[in-house]
Amino acid sequence: MSAAKRLPPGWWLLVLGFPLATLILVIGGFLVAAQGGFIAFQVPRDDTTTVPTDAAALERGRYLARIGDCAGCHTVRGGQPLTGGRGFASDWGVLYSTNLTPDPATGIGAWSPAEFRHALQHGVSRTGLLYPAFPFQHFQYLQQADVDAIFTWLRSQPAVVAPTPANTLEWFAGWRPVMFGWRMLFHRPLPLPPAPDRSQAWLRGRYLVEGLGHCAMCHGHRGAYGSQPLPLRFAGGRIPRQGWVAPALDGASLSHWNVADLADYLRIGMAPQGSAFGPMAEVVHSSTQYLTQADAEAMAQYLLELPPVRIAPAYRDYPLPHARSQIDVRTAALYEKHCGDCHGDDGRGQAPFYPPLAGNPQVTASDPVNLIRLTLVGAAAPTTAGNPAPHSMPPFVNRLADAELLAILNYVRGSWGNDATVISRRQLEEVRAMPVE
Repeated sequence: MSAAKRLPPGWWLLVLGFPLATLILVIGGFLVAAQGGFIAFQVPRDDTTTVPTDAAALERGRYLARIGDCAGCHTVRGGQPLTGGRGFASDWGVLYSTNLTPDPATGIGAWSPAEFRHALQHGVSRTGLLYPAFPFQHFQYLQQADVDAIFTWLRSQPAVVAPTPANTLEWFAGWRPVMFGWRMLFHRPLPLPPAPDRSQAWLRGRYLVEGLGHCAMCHGHRGAYGSQPLPLRFAGGRIPRQGWVAPALDGASLSHWNVADLADYLRIGMAPQGSAFGPMAEVVHSSTQYLTQADAEAMAQYLLELPPVRIAPAYRDYPLPHARSQIDVRTAALYEKHCGDCHGDDGRGQAPFYPPLAGNPQVTASDPVNLIRLTLVGAAAPTTAGNPAPHSMPPFVNRLADAELLAILNYVRGSWGNDATVISRRQLEEVRAMPVE
């Protein structure tokens, strides 16, 4: 009998399976180690540490919670602050924010300081792995003293019984263990790199922009399955399921700004270059208007020194004409009648109340959704201490026919030196179909 005939059935599965299983274990071990090891997934249960509860700690926590915009995400519009329940739409369904009040049953009243730190640093809480709609990838940079101050302030707020609504996600996305695989593929916890040659203002700005302010959550380019590739974190793009474009944040994209104006924009909601609108108006109203002048200037300095990262434009099988080709006497007359009083016949606006249209990146953006949406539904700058009575732009959705809207939109994209591509009827119809919150 030959040696081959003496081998047991299925012997080749053993020969191939052993090295394959070994390879899987090695890769899996490497990926788990890249997450900080299994300890990153283990919520600390026994905690005897205490956090400061004096008046200074409470005031510091209140300030940091505002800059982190905790209430913005964890409050239903018109509802009680920090009670959660606000829905966030994604490609896989709707996620709801949780109750951050100190109610022991439905909030964080039974949490320990260590559990709170772990949730912010690792994105793992009592309920399991948190979805990346919670910005743990940015909050990992927070200093422990700041996390403890936020926890102290949250625990000092009125306790409210407010159960979190159940997420309405597709079956695979609603199964939390799936997030383990997502993290293996897309999450790499890394500290902010040392920068000994940078000023304290720049370092403070980086800490606020990259960490507590989590600016890249909106202004970052999204990769596969909602991931945020680190090199593209400020490259700009459409905010998922909101129908707005968050512009790129870097020195080149913000070249028409300076530190003082950008700091004013963050604290007041308007500047000579333009006013906050849409989601950014909400952020200014609930968060950045409370920045100290020094922190606002630090954030502005950091953003203005960021190197640009460019994304290749989407491929088109046909070239788009330039908007200037659509300009004629009729389109000029439409603009002058409906827009000229505020934005000027020369497109320079009336600073700081009516932003300029000439040379405005929002007007000439390659993705014109913001310009179209503002024209359709209007906008208002946020009400802030520095701008208690903001001016607003009226909606034109029911005042002008589509042909007139397109004529005005393309007029402003092709006048006063603006040289953007034409807006098509299809693009206008796409924005018309977007939900309005």
